[in-house]
Amino acid sequence: MLNQATLKQVEKQYQDYPQALRKIQAVQACLQALDQQTLPEKPLPKLLYSERQLLREPGLLALDEAFGDLRQTLIEQYGVWFLPNQQLIADLLLFAKGRPIVELMAGNALLTAAFKKAGANAKAVDTLDWLGQDNERPLPWTKVYEQDARAAVLEAIQAVSQGQQEKLPLFIMAWAPNTTEDDWRVLEALRESGQLFDLVVIGEKGPDTNSARFWQSAKLTKPAALNAHYQPFDDFQDAIYLAK
Repeated sequence: MLNQATLKQVEKQYQDYPQALRKIQAVQACLQALDQQTLPEKPLPKLLYSERQLLREPGLLALDEAFGDLRQTLIEQYGVWFLPNQQLIADLLLFAKGRPIVELMAGNALLTAAFKKAGANAKAVDTLDWLGQDNERPLPWTKVYEQDARAAVLEAIQAVSQGQQEKLPLFIMAWAPNTTEDDWRVLEALRESGQLFDLVVIGEKGPDTNSARFWQSAKLTKPAALNAHYQPFDDFQDAIYLAK
């Protein structure tokens, strides 16, 4: 686990490495923000070093190993599988253009909490069944409605069909589990509705997030505006996509 005590130790150890110090301080600020149930202001830099860098400067190995524990710390300590930031929230709100936002499979609902803090109309849904995950204790940052993701999408589709709403909300799905095809069922329901929709997906193409069927079937674009303030900080190459 990477905690503030460990970061203090490596901070002392790397006083003569200005770039390393900036990385350490960025992680310190990130964990301090999460302790207050607040998102960090901006994305973390790329933390891990390449094999070539470590061969050239073997003294960085201890720091590289410490940074390698960050993702698991986020999961086990904070129930956070990915790391949004306040600049990203601003980008997503611009993209939403005033539409309501529904965070699907929301987990601890960090995005929804931040959207609400910014004054947006946002709702988080999740089954709250975390059995078998590295962290089995949901501690939401804001109210999470106990609802299946597909059911939430069908509810919104029906509301538009019946004239209760003018258009579908912006749907966001971040680091969906790779153990079910619920993500594919969400996309299938949106396609079959015949309505215009935007489904923002945050994840890594491959086996670690989402289902194989989703990645194989989704028509994906990677908008520069949504990725301007979101970047990988470790070996996971997650990004922000629009799925159609």
